[in-house]
Amino acid sequence: MATTDPPHQLHEEGTAIETLQSLIIAFVLAMTFRGFVTEGFVIPTGSMAPTLLGEHYRFHSRQTGATFPIDARVDPGAREVFDPKLGPRFAIPRADRGQPRNSMGDRILVLKCLYPFFAPKRFDVVVFKNPTNPDGKDENYIKRLVGLPDEKLLLVDGDVFVGDIDAEIGDLKIQRKPLHVQRAVWQTIYDSDFIPLRPDELDRSYSPPFLGQGWDTTADRSFRCDTAEPSTLEWDVHQIPLTDWTSYDMLMYSSRQRPSPNSGTPIFNISDLRVAAGITADQPGFETTLELVTRGHRFEFILKRGESTGQYTAIVQMTPIDDDGQATGALDQRTENIKLRGGGRVINVEFWHVDQSLSIYLNGKRAVGPLEYEWGPRLRMENAYQLAYQEVLDRLPHAAPNPARLMWHFRGSPVTLHRVRVDRDLYYQPASLNDRSQKNQPALTGRAFGTHPNNPAILESDQFLMLGDNSPFSSDSRLWGSPAPIVAAQIDDAPFIVNRKLLLGKAWVVYFPAPYPLRDGGRAVVPDFGRLRFIR
Repeated sequence: MATTDPPHQLHEEGTAIETLQSLIIAFVLAMTFRGFVTEGFVIPTGSMAPTLLGEHYRFHSRQTGATFPIDARVDPGAREVFDPKLGPRFAIPRADRGQPRNSMGDRILVLKCLYPFFAPKRFDVVVFKNPTNPDGKDENYIKRLVGLPDEKLLLVDGDVFVGDIDAEIGDLKIQRKPLHVQRAVWQTIYDSDFIPLRPDELDRSYSPPFLGQGWDTTADRSFRCDTAEPSTLEWDVHQIPLTDWTSYDMLMYSSRQRPSPNSGTPIFNISDLRVAAGITADQPGFETTLELVTRGHRFEFILKRGESTGQYTAIVQMTPIDDDGQATGALDQRTENIKLRGGGRVINVEFWHVDQSLSIYLNGKRAVGPLEYEWGPRLRMENAYQLAYQEVLDRLPHAAPNPARLMWHFRGSPVTLHRVRVDRDLYYQPASLNDRSQKNQPALTGRAFGTHPNNPAILESDQFLMLGDNSPFSSDSRLWGSPAPIVAAQIDDAPFIVNRKLLLGKAWVVYFPAPYPLRDGGRAVVPDFGRLRFIR
């Protein structure tokens, strides 16, 4: 008589096979998803800081309560650490800064399925194979895409100018960042929400960088003027210089106390700024004007409050001036009347001067602007440096643009300012080529790619130019030189560029931000959930 296996044995054997099949299918699907849809990466270095953080130290200041990251490429033991909320003049005593915690880099997800169907866009954050070392330890790079195929590109005074490949340098046009990108890349220079709790313990006297007669700045985190007569707050560059100095890099700079464009370190004066505050005017008739003097012009942002609580007039204007501040040409102006809903007492104001445009935002919405000025590279250089064009060319990359002056005028009502902030834009620096930033032969010399009119970036079909947000300490398309031999032989032998075939995808989201250890010296396991975000 034939025998059969007990039903329960058949069921157990079938379950094991089905489980194995399910695991294999799940593994194949996961690998397919990873290969074609999305993949996770860890940010290794600070070349995209502060947009994305690589391995870094976390410091805490007992003076302001600020916790801030510093690049881990330099040991902080023998260096001074500054409280970035007070500016680079105020070192944190060792007793107050405690033991720094070493944190790993941000973990991000990259959309790999996007670029086969949609063309990459300027100012995307992109992951790609490193053309200088595509199969080494640093095979994957992440940078911001600033140059597209079939165009000529030049970096001038921190901004991006492009045109057709055959265009003359003077015909290149400035490239303005989309609003969502611009809001994401502002970097804080000053924030009045952070003040020293024990100023008597600082190594020098502290005062806010905005100073003015008749203003009370002793109240916590606010500025108060009790008169309706004209008054002015002026930015004190001795307290906090208006430069592209970055607190994340503070251990990398050679000049410790007073970073300046003349200190021998890669620091440049900047004038692409956002000034913001919550303004409370006690009575109608209030008027305020933010005045920015730079590039041989006076840029003015004017806000007037009418008799009605919610009625405002917003004006942006620019005037060419001489060394004495006298107008030398016609006024260019744009005006809008705005009715704010509710007409509340506090109005949140933002004054933007960025990418050769002026705007005013009220309560997060654009009230007037943009007022755009379409200077080409030559005019931008002459105005930014206040030198003849040829003289600027002879001094690059070491010449620094003239410093900006910032003044804030008030009249017509007693006023209180809350949450005063000054932020700066990204600034892509000029540089010179050197052997340290090049991994392959032949090593190239001269000015960095795309940073000098004599060496503009020429991008042909399927070629892209990538730059790091942390421009002073980023190895990117300006600097890396010749591609690896395998890339030159099989993909593209052009130096400095990234070929389309090397693109992996668009950086999408920080899903596990910069984990840190629970205790000093421990393993970094706890993510900073407050920094979960989409990547702009």
